[in-house]
Amino acid sequence: MSRVGTETWHWLGRHVRRQGRSLGAGTAAMALRAAVLLLLPWPLKYIVDSVLLGKPLGAWAAALLPDPLGHRLLLLNVLGGAILVLGCIEAALAYLGNRLLLDAAQRFGVSVGRDFFAHLLRLPMSFHRRHLSGELVARVGGDVGALQQFVATVGMDLVPHLLTICGILAVMLAMNWRYGLLTLAVVPVLMALTRHFAARIRNEARGLRLREGEQSGATQEVFGNVQLAQAFAREAHEERQFAERAGAVLAAGLRLNRVQAGFAPAMNLVIALATGVIAWYGALLVLRGALTAGDLLVFLAYLRAIATPARQMAKAGRVFGRAAVALERIDEYRLEASEIRESAAALTPLGCAGRLEFSAVSFSYQAGVQAVRDISFELEPGRTLALVGATGSGKSTIAALAARFQDPIQGAVRLDGRDLRELSLRFVRTRVALIPQEPLLFHAPLWANIAYGREGAGRSEAVAAAQAAGVDEVIAALPGGFDAMLGERGTTLSGGQRQCIAVARAMLSEAAVVLFDEPSSSIDALTERRLMLALKRLAQRRAVVLIAHRLATVASADLILVLDRGRIVQRGHHAQLSATAGPYAELWRAHGEAASVPPLRLVAGS
Repeated sequence: MSRVGTETWHWLGRHVRRQGRSLGAGTAAMALRAAVLLLLPWPLKYIVDSVLLGKPLGAWAAALLPDPLGHRLLLLNVLGGAILVLGCIEAALAYLGNRLLLDAAQRFGVSVGRDFFAHLLRLPMSFHRRHLSGELVARVGGDVGALQQFVATVGMDLVPHLLTICGILAVMLAMNWRYGLLTLAVVPVLMALTRHFAARIRNEARGLRLREGEQSGATQEVFGNVQLAQAFAREAHEERQFAERAGAVLAAGLRLNRVQAGFAPAMNLVIALATGVIAWYGALLVLRGALTAGDLLVFLAYLRAIATPARQMAKAGRVFGRAAVALERIDEYRLEASEIRESAAALTPLGCAGRLEFSAVSFSYQAGVQAVRDISFELEPGRTLALVGATGSGKSTIAALAARFQDPIQGAVRLDGRDLRELSLRFVRTRVALIPQEPLLFHAPLWANIAYGREGAGRSEAVAAAQAAGVDEVIAALPGGFDAMLGERGTTLSGGQRQCIAVARAMLSEAAVVLFDEPSSSIDALTERRLMLALKRLAQRRAVVLIAHRLATVASADLILVLDRGRIVQRGHHAQLSATAGPYAELWRAHGEAASVPPLRLVAGS
């Protein structure tokens, strides 16, 4: 995990500390369990040495146990009972420790996942355009899950096993330091073996997580565009692509499995060789009288007790490897920062009239290429501004700047006379509503999608907003009406129906400025007329920015800006621009709309 940045370690440490009480209690239970495991072989030692062979008890044992010479059967009963009691205590401590540590790991995972999700949610749209949503889901789910499993494994396996090993080695050295050192010699070999395999497991796990993320992202993208695949009969192509990606995942998984499969046998081989040598040497010491048979039994029991955690750590190697890779992947995204920064002194005004102003605004997505240049205009509440121009002329960039999805590199965007950079992001985003060309909807009841426009709104408020916007008849005509459960991204609705919901959502919101992108795109004339009526109601007390290619949609706007390559090349209302030679008149003639029915006026009082 050396590739992980310091800040991410601190961030992870904060989440661990939040579970400090449960982790501490669980670790304490595991430490007591380790102490009990140290005591478990000793009743067997005295059964062999004192009960069976009749040897006298040591000084400290004689003060606690019956004399084996006169009370051998009683001593056997006491020692047998001690084994039973110690076994019960060990089981109870194991349950308590595991329960506390698993609960702490679960809460840790939820805390980390929520924090990481919030971080991703606040990253700029430029980040989300560069990354597949499936890959983000894989990191929030799979990678955070790997960290959660790591915390649980450390608490339940690594810490208690290390405590057990340390305690065993200390007792063995105290009993017979020469024999203890011989037993201790196997530990560095096991540690070197563990380190070797851990590095290989981490590398292979990194490759597997990369392939799994690619597979998850691509699969989610295909399901999101399944209609396209079916429309062009590309099912077989997508099956082949999926098979290729699945093959890459399988190959990476098999490589990891080969490394993991070799870890435990290698550990077992070392342990078996050590056990044989240590048992042989111990038997020699017993024959020479340097050890008792009971002492040898304790040493062999301790050797077995060392082998068990070593094997468990071998099994945990994959968990550690996956966690290392997961933390690297999380760190990669945590290094991403939003270009949109909120000032520590950001203001949250009590109200918002909705006066929008662009003052000599310029913006570039990449160095040397300006998306918009020297844009200036003012828009008052109850008025409509239309943006017209070819694709790539800067219309959507102006909308993004107005909603503060981007910040200008020159000039200022102001709301009620205040630079957006002086205001809190929450205030700006709740006062400036964006209705995109393809309205975004959730898999939820229809009314909930409308209520999403204002925090705390319920079904009655959603219905009232639809009525206020004049789209309630469109919604009521749907099967299920306001309670209809929408498909993912609203695919069960037509484009016009989705836009009606988006208008109702904007009506419910606290927005004083509404940005409407291509409202008449791909909808029939009747639906367009309903939308224009809804916009008229929406615009009665709000400033509206309208982006459209169909000029009949924008002809009634109070101010029309004609854009070309990021600059305003014409401005005025429809009558002025259509009567003046220039881009707007050319567009009007090209679309054959000069003889169309006078457009519906959007502003109040029409």
